[in-house]
Amino acid sequence: MIGIARYRPRERRQMVMGRIVVLGLLALGILVLPAGCIVSVGIAGAAVTATSLVTPCPSPASPATTACPGPGVGVTSVVDPGLIPAPDVQASVAVAAALTAVGRGGRYVAEGNGPVDFDCSGLTSYAWRQAGVSLVDYSYTQRTQTRDIPRSMVQPGDLVFWFGGSEHHVAIVTTVDGSQITIAEAANPDAGIRTRLLGGSWDEAYLTGFGRVTRS
Repeated sequence: MIGIARYRPRERRQMVMGRIVVLGLLALGILVLPAGCIVSVGIAGAAVTATSLVTPCPSPASPATTACPGPGVGVTSVVDPGLIPAPDVQASVAVAAALTAVGRGGRYVAEGNGPVDFDCSGLTSYAWRQAGVSLVDYSYTQRTQTRDIPRSMVQPGDLVFWFGGSEHHVAIVTTVDGSQITIAEAANPDAGIRTRLLGGSWDEAYLTGFGRVTRS
């Protein structure tokens, strides 16, 4: 009949076996992949590649944190200190550590000091700790551990402080390009751990000043 394909017994067996193999591979993928991951598989000739993308967890779609991998762990590349234009090696290492920490995609957590989750002073102390400098995990104490400098002298690795008198927030300078200063900070539970340009009405209202970390 026209429109109805007829197959020989051997061809039918080959088709059935092919379908079984495909279904088996799909089932294996479902069993192996953790919840909260998306896998993209591309086939080019005989090459097969798979890439896992970690989704934030917990989420409404995946509320069970035990079924999800840690945020960013294992998928973040380390920033090379040699690529950081800073005044000295220790500052380069501290800035690279801060940028690497930002790239891990962790959360703002009170009293968090890394290597994934941080609060503001936890991030700055973690960054400088990688450079061999010990800073206390409190922003107001870090203020006393630095030397006051004017904005015109700010360099990568310097700290930025807000809320004068008690210093409730601190960040680390990552780049200086003319009048533009970029910082890395553990901002708050909503904004998380990020980099941003310094400036704007909030900074103008609450920024206290800048401090240079004393090198060991």
